[in-house]
Amino acid sequence: MFRTVAARVLFGLIALLFVFRAENSSAQATDPNIKKKCVPVVPSAGDVLITGGEDINEIQSGNTEFFHPATGAWVSTCPTKVAHDEAQMLRYGPGLIEIGGEQSKVDRKNFHIMNRNTEVFVPATGKFKAGPALKSTLEDFAAVKLANGSLMVAGGIAGTEAELPVQNAEILSGKIWKKLKAKMTIARAAPCAAVMTGVSKSGQVLIAGGTDTQEDTPQLKTAELYDPVAGTFKATTNPMITARAYCVATALPNGTVLITGGIDDLFDAIDTAEIYDPSTDTFTQTNNNMSSPRVDHSATLLPDGTVLIAGGETSYNGGSTKLNTAEIYDPGTGLFTSTATMNDHRDDNTATLISGSGTALDGKVLIEGGFFSGNAENTAEIYDPVGKTFTPTATMKFFHGEANAAVIP
Repeated sequence: MFRTVAARVLFGLIALLFVFRAENSSAQATDPNIKKKCVPVVPSAGDVLITGGEDINEIQSGNTEFFHPATGAWVSTCPTKVAHDEAQMLRYGPGLIEIGGEQSKVDRKNFHIMNRNTEVFVPATGKFKAGPALKSTLEDFAAVKLANGSLMVAGGIAGTEAELPVQNAEILSGKIWKKLKAKMTIARAAPCAAVMTGVSKSGQVLIAGGTDTQEDTPQLKTAELYDPVAGTFKATTNPMITARAYCVATALPNGTVLITGGIDDLFDAIDTAEIYDPSTDTFTQTNNNMSSPRVDHSATLLPDGTVLIAGGETSYNGGSTKLNTAEIYDPGTGLFTSTATMNDHRDDNTATLISGSGTALDGKVLIEGGFFSGNAENTAEIYDPVGKTFTPTATMKFFHGEANAAVIP
């Protein structure tokens, strides 16, 4: 009798321990701040990695997964070492690098701590490793890859509580970030930037708009050029037509740059777009406006030279509408034309041109995550530029709002 009772007690304790471990394991799977030993999954070239952002509870996340075009499946792999929200991701050597942004930890006044750290995703291992640290903690900055392979971050917000725009830029060449001796012509938070192609000013960086007053009004009309050869910043001869922050800049094959959307001084989204022509150093408005005002939208250069504009929201005020609309900008006509609507409304989504997978999805655009009704999303869909359709993919493993995505080399 004693042995039977004892056995039952022991069995009960084992069962409770199993439940505790299962619950703890579940928490580890969703909470990037709980350190655990992960089992990495090695991706294939052409897979699309998505990492970080906010999860369903609006908590900064390090959750990471990749889309495998050959099977259409989402596969989870090891998270980042710390959370990255509102960060930037660029190609770096044989892998990808996640730069800056907010982390989940807060300071004594409950302000989110910004990252100086970067993390490098190594495709051969399926894991992140520590990368070279920035000189400043940054979010809301512009990031581009220069023609010589170096990486550049410009502007943004430094600090935690004051959230002041910066006038600095940093270059990663090799394994160390170096702060440029030259400064931008003005401090900028939330600017847009693009490396120009074509003949005139090819390889120079256009940096446009933003705000210079603690993410407040007025928004900036000014723009400037960074010349990597001379190492200098120079204001454009003429400013933009419209002052805008949180705009999106897309370098076009003809050497010009398309600038879309953003917010105005009333924090409402902008439906206008303009073209920067480096040969004349001037901005001109496109031949028509976008179908909707957009901020926090995506802009993706398609293989035929047109640009897919998708999602976003209509305001930073309380009456904002999350968008499921999309449109195509044609540089040949200077016109925006509506295309199919997405399956989900989403802003702060990512959009990635699939390439190098060797599948029928190459040349199509993967739209991932974002926000709707205040919640991060775990849905994704694929835009077919030929059929002009959006098709849902399998559901992602995690929720990703304000995340980053890129094709794995």
